Amino acid sequence: MLAAKEKVKTQENKNLITIYVGDARNVVNRILFNHCKGNVEASALRRHIAEAMGYKLKRTKRASGSTRIRIDLPNPKFGERKISAYIQTGKWKYVICESYDEAHDFQWYAIEMLNPLLNRERKQWNQEKSSEYFLLFQKLSNSQLLGCKQIYGQATGPGVYVFYHSMLPDEFNNRTAYYA
Repeated sequence: MLAAKEKVKTQENKNLITIYVGDARNVVNRILFNHCKGNVEASALRRHIAEAMGYKLKRTKRASGSTRIRIDLPNPKFGERKISAYIQTGKWKYVICESYDEAHDFQWYAIEMLNPLLNRERKQWNQEKSSEYFLLFQKLSNSQLLGCKQIYGQATGPGVYVFYHSMLPDEFNNRTAYYA
């Protein structure tokens, strides 16, 4: 079982766990089409949640040389539906950045500040941008918590997102009904 991280205090909900921070060239599309829906092959967040739920991942090489990643179950869609259900019951915050390069660098600042549960990797960020990133982080922190359905139609662009949930992935997986 995963160790519980410190819960986030927000105006909207006082018991959210910071699960994951990521960046995207189009933050709304990334959240909606790769995370809220999608599969483990197209989303590191979904892969990390799958592993946290106890699913094994199966990697096979395609003839093209790329790697196919699937949940190692007789019906992988069963696991994908559980992951989707978990993500769709969570909340998101995001901030739009000036460029994808800024978003990509800023995510490491946000990861350092938030210490999310499923981000395993830590990288250096441009220290010369600390005052800019402080303000960007304040904007991210003060942004509205949104569910997957609330994100449709929101402003988008390159940015950084944070995924929050009230339950750890393994707790959710053990407490929810069968999604066949």
